[in-house]
Amino acid sequence: MDSKKKKVDEGNKDSEIFASCSFSALGLHPSLCNQFQERLGFEAPTLIQAQAIPVILSGRHVLVNAATGTGKTVAYLAPIIHHLLSYTSRIHRENGTFALVLVPTRELCLQVYEILQKLLHRFHWIVPGYVMGGENRSKEKARLRKGISILIATPGRLLDHLKNTACFAHTNLRWIIFDEADRILELGFGKEIEEILDLLGSRPTGSVGNGNQVSSLSNFQGQNLLLSATLNEKVNHLAKISLENPVMIGLDDKKIQPAQSVDHIETAESDEDDGFDYSKLKKSSTGDYKLPAQLVQRYVKVPCGSRLAVLLSILKNLFEREASHKIVVFFSTCDAVDFHYSLISEFCWSPNSQSEAEHTEKFLRCHTLRLHGNMKQEDRRNTFQAFKTEKSALLLSTDVAARGLDFPKVRCIVQYDSPGEATEYVHRVGRTARLGERGDSLLFLQPIEVDYIQDLEKHGVSLIDVSHPQSVGQFPIIWSGVPCQKVCFFRFASLGSLFAEGT
Repeated sequence: MDSKKKKVDEGNKDSEIFASCSFSALGLHPSLCNQFQERLGFEAPTLIQAQAIPVILSGRHVLVNAATGTGKTVAYLAPIIHHLLSYTSRIHRENGTFALVLVPTRELCLQVYEILQKLLHRFHWIVPGYVMGGENRSKEKARLRKGISILIATPGRLLDHLKNTACFAHTNLRWIIFDEADRILELGFGKEIEEILDLLGSRPTGSVGNGNQVSSLSNFQGQNLLLSATLNEKVNHLAKISLENPVMIGLDDKKIQPAQSVDHIETAESDEDDGFDYSKLKKSSTGDYKLPAQLVQRYVKVPCGSRLAVLLSILKNLFEREASHKIVVFFSTCDAVDFHYSLISEFCWSPNSQSEAEHTEKFLRCHTLRLHGNMKQEDRRNTFQAFKTEKSALLLSTDVAARGLDFPKVRCIVQYDSPGEATEYVHRVGRTARLGERGDSLLFLQPIEVDYIQDLEKHGVSLIDVSHPQSVGQFPIIWSGVPCQKVCFFRFASLGSLFAEGT
């Protein structure tokens, strides 16, 4: 009976995430459709992909507002690759950049690049590349000189190359994509984005890459795409200055049915008024946030002096109950990440209070990693790759990991420091419960912070209060091999059981 119920639940879960059509039904190139299954393991598109891909194929400007972990990256990469494959003559890297993807962080830049590499595995003439802060600028310039067909970039480094790299050929630029647009703006890149748009729009046609322009693009008006899990005033402003009469995907007031043909979309949209009512976008920015239905959200009220003990207890319980477990713990500062990383990495204890110091063991039997903006780029890259490939690991991070990053099989998100904005809460918990997988989140709140729950409820986000420890115990701490006195320790065993048992 339980197995039958489980199958029904899994079927319902898939129906909420995946569309009933195939990638080929969306009008994509057959060779590209084969890549989805061979390289990415996708058998069917997600609902947001099924809604967005036909519209993007039609050439319209598009704003996509969808929950995290619903496949937005493939939703915009697939139509771009489709069009580049459909040209009568193959493009060459000497033709320069055709598509530009702007992302907020270096880690997301690398992630999009990896997905793009997999999709382009058979299409060697379409060259992917990236430029971002922390990398060698001279090497980036050399790659730009050779030519990059689809370029992923962080705003600051892109603006630098637009101003100072004369060999950066972008006269064939057809697509500009703002991925995680709200985060780009929250990080203070608003002025850079406006300057980038001005430079790309005002640069003379023949100033760069003369003689390498692709004739099939000469009559095409550029297509801009804006993707965001949350909407706010800044995103509204960016949409106004970058999108022309856009189609809205993922908003209740504007829905496109999956697998519509491109011709049908073009006909339907051409009947609309030329001017788009941006007040609809503003209204949507104050509405409910979109979160996966399979995400279980909880919060715990903990006094300041007990927070560390509660955190350690929960982590200990979780990693002991499941052999393969990935957990992300968010902190507000780089210093907090470094402190807790040093503590947890060196933390040894004796499970038996009668044991001697030499019989101690590591408190957490997992690979512990850290990620924040003050780390060297090479260390950030290594951490990013390691956490993706580990089966059981703990990642301590600032909000640098909160946007867009797709870490496989993350079971639980712990927000040790509460996020400043409700939108940031959405993006933190979005690292779990991706593509229909189950996920859990736990928010730590001090007693004076409980009003934050009301702010979340205004946006339709409800959390379960689990602030009731069931047992209190004691254990000896040994730090760097030196025994310390026993300390009172809230085990909060009930919280660990909630996550581990999936209740």
